[in-house]
Amino acid sequence: MRIDAKKVIEERLVDSTGLNKYCKIMQRLKTVDVSRDVVFQSQFNGFYKVRRNLDWRRKFYDFLETIKAKPVNFETILNTMFEKTGSIEATFASKMLTTINPDKPILDSHVLQHLGMQLVGRSKYEQLKNAIALYSEIEKWYAEFLSTKDAKECIAVFDRTLPGYKWLTNTKKVEFFLWQNH
Repeated sequence: MRIDAKKVIEERLVDSTGLNKYCKIMQRLKTVDVSRDVVFQSQFNGFYKVRRNLDWRRKFYDFLETIKAKPVNFETILNTMFEKTGSIEATFASKMLTTINPDKPILDSHVLQHLGMQLVGRSKYEQLKNAIALYSEIEKWYAEFLSTKDAKECIAVFDRTLPGYKWLTNTKKVEFFLWQNH
């Protein structure tokens, strides 16, 4: 018997970080009607920790299905989800966007914490405006960071450690480190 230690470690790392779940989401996105596919929805809900009621999730997945093949931005998604649900969902708007366009970053508590940023606002209008500005700052940070030596080193380590996942965008590779370092 031969043990492929490198493969075992890679598989355990992929499982423990959820990369396998992310890959399933990305594979299904373009091949199913996400507004009806309960497997996709279950995978997405589990990976991204969607804990919203059935009505909210129906609106979310209906909207995702209508825009998944179109060029779209964070502001449009955030504002449309606000119109549909009445709630400001910056994190889920960014998760919808990054699912459609993996070069786009996620705005979540882990990323905000690592970047020293905070989502604020008293009124819903202020919160919407601030979420859009904050997302723009996150995009700017990624654009700057991805050109640094540190980012290139992180990406190289990721690619060496997980060669089967080199296809992930550099944004996703950096997020991998941000999410694991909390």
